[in-house]
Amino acid sequence: MTTTLSARTGLNYAQGTVTATDETITLTKLLVHGGLAIQLSGTWSGTITFETTVDGTNWVAFNMTPSNSGTDASTATANGAWSKLNGGYAGLRGRFSTASSGTPTIAIRCNPNSK
Repeated sequence: MTTTLSARTGLNYAQGTVTATDETITLTKLLVHGGLAIQLSGTWSGTITFETTVDGTNWVAFNMTPSNSGTDASTATANGAWSKLNGGYAGLRGRFSTASSGTPTIAIRCNPNSK
């Protein structure tokens, strides 16, 4: 499943499950200068890559800070929560870059009031 939702249409939250390599959950048209967060849950094995875009087309790896550590990472292999401030990016997504097994749930939130 590849799901894309837009923060500009009033939605500041996207959630869904992915089952195959390169499937994504994406939140686009982010509100500028807000906080971004991704949470992974479910029973799964593989790698989720955090990616962002400025132009809405070209996606690149994006380092986020895990809630239980101060060491930024652009990938995750286990459930948890990560956050980062938005410096003007147009979109944030979680991509099941290496799908081994299971079904991770990816939730993305953009909070325009975070500083």
